[in-house]
Amino acid sequence: MELKLVSEFRAHPRHAQAVAFSPDGGELATTGMDALAQVWTLPDFSHSRSLEGHEKSVNCIAISPDGGMAVTGSTDRSVMVWDWKSGEAMGRLSGHRNTVAGVALSPDGNMGASASYDGKIGFWEAGTDTLEVVASHPRNVTSVSFSPDGGRLASSGLGNVVKIWDARSRESVAEIVAPGEAATSCMFLPSGELCCFTYEGVIAVYSAEGYERVAESAGPLPGARPSSAAVIPGANALMRSVEGGVQVVSLDSMSVLAEVKTGIKGMYGVASSPDGGMVAAVGADGKCRVWELVG
Repeated sequence: MELKLVSEFRAHPRHAQAVAFSPDGGELATTGMDALAQVWTLPDFSHSRSLEGHEKSVNCIAISPDGGMAVTGSTDRSVMVWDWKSGEAMGRLSGHRNTVAGVALSPDGNMGASASYDGKIGFWEAGTDTLEVVASHPRNVTSVSFSPDGGRLASSGLGNVVKIWDARSRESVAEIVAPGEAATSCMFLPSGELCCFTYEGVIAVYSAEGYERVAESAGPLPGARPSSAAVIPGANALMRSVEGGVQVVSLDSMSVLAEVKTGIKGMYGVASSPDGGMVAAVGADGKCRVWELVG
């Protein structure tokens, strides 16, 4: 497998934090420390519109499956809801007492969740302006992910415990002790299995029922300090950012299939297009890089 660069452009004047493809694959969103989320039109990656309203760095973004709505989280401690097509703000959700580092939307788009450095996660229902904040981890929470059926939510942060929540009752139903000292991110796979990523570079997969460990990389994979990961549809593989570059990792063999060295120490958010044909990453130089997956 090969990563073929198709576009590299400056998305933000300084650190770009997160990136996401629209569900139809026709647009790409980036967020940055300039307090903006920017939308770019494919295939020429021309600027389409800006989502303006946060007061500080925009750290994360999620787009609803129907492409009608987007949510962002910020260092200003708020979550904002946007009309995706127009870029107009639809609401601001408050309740966190520290940076919002992660956001997620349920597969049906009717529920959202947020992860914050205040050690809590937030839940909300679509169409409401109420954020229900739930104490979850003793330290920073950095990642949240809904299960494919929307019934569960996984959260992880600076500790090595990954928590599973009933998305409706907001109650913790299971805990996983991930290998290493910190589970920097977690995500449900299309199969319903849960994938966890540690600061040390280990990837572990847990069963959809019972959350027993079913696969684990044989020690840390090459690449220091992985930051973010995204599933590549149809490939049973994932894209992840590491210090100085990006990698495609097989979930079958737990090996690196392709790698690009960007020379940028801070590589942050990554995303895959809906058809799995392209992947994107943003970094500390404010640029967005997009590659075609070949082979």
